[in-house]
Amino acid sequence: MNIEKLQQGIEKLKKDLGAALLATDIWNTGVGTSLASYNSNPEGTALFDRATEYLKKTLETAGFPELDNYYLIELKNNKLIVIMVFPEGFQWSILADKEKLNMGMLLGIAIPQAKQAFYDAYQPEG
Repeated sequence: MNIEKLQQGIEKLKKDLGAALLATDIWNTGVGTSLASYNSNPEGTALFDRATEYLKKTLETAGFPELDNYYLIELKNNKLIVIMVFPEGFQWSILADKEKLNMGMLLGIAIPQAKQAFYDAYQPEG
């Protein structure tokens, strides 16, 4: 993984979302250790690592289609969390202030560009 390129992706996300972006973190699924971040919250990263795995298993057990690109969680106090899930075994969280957030920018521009930044940085082993 090219960490410098991940950080560049985070910088782009910061520009795209501006004051709405409160925190973001990229980590290895199952490990929960941050690879790149802005205002990182290690406890939150560990929590969402476990939550994603639980969600995947629950969807499978219930016979629903599997989780695809991301999921959103609306929190109190006008906060929103996005968890992007990559099949390569990584996740990327975004914590945003909904009062300052343009959802069209988030869904139509920021998330697709963040995904592209991840793949630009991804270097499979072997």
